[in-house]
Amino acid sequence: MHRTSNILLLAAITVLATPVLADEPQQDILLKEEQIDTGLKNFGYQTGLALGCVAADQRAQLETEAMNINSEISRTLGGDRAFLYAASFGYGTNIELNVQECTEALANFEKRAAAFHQDTRGEK
Repeated sequence: MHRTSNILLLAAITVLATPVLADEPQQDILLKEEQIDTGLKNFGYQTGLALGCVAADQRAQLETEAMNINSEISRTLGGDRAFLYAASFGYGTNIELNVQECTEALANFEKRAAAFHQDTRGEK
């Protein structure tokens, strides 16, 4: 397993370091990578905020949704990015919001989760 990780890392470095193979300059690729990471952190944070806003009987369903999202991130984008989502989720769960902020947090989560599912599964 360790050998497979090294091979994948070498392949990724080779692709990123070889401008001939990339359609975009390396600077643009790195900027997009940073945007993906920032988006995952924000999504995890919003998911954590939403968890603090749901009723006790809805927590299990939202926790399951968060784990499913994290699994999909891990499967498609790798463990490092899944960790960014999970760590931000944990941070978001420690923030207390008032009722108005909860309404906004839940709406933001639902919108982001729907977009995520549409992007990863082709759902509408």
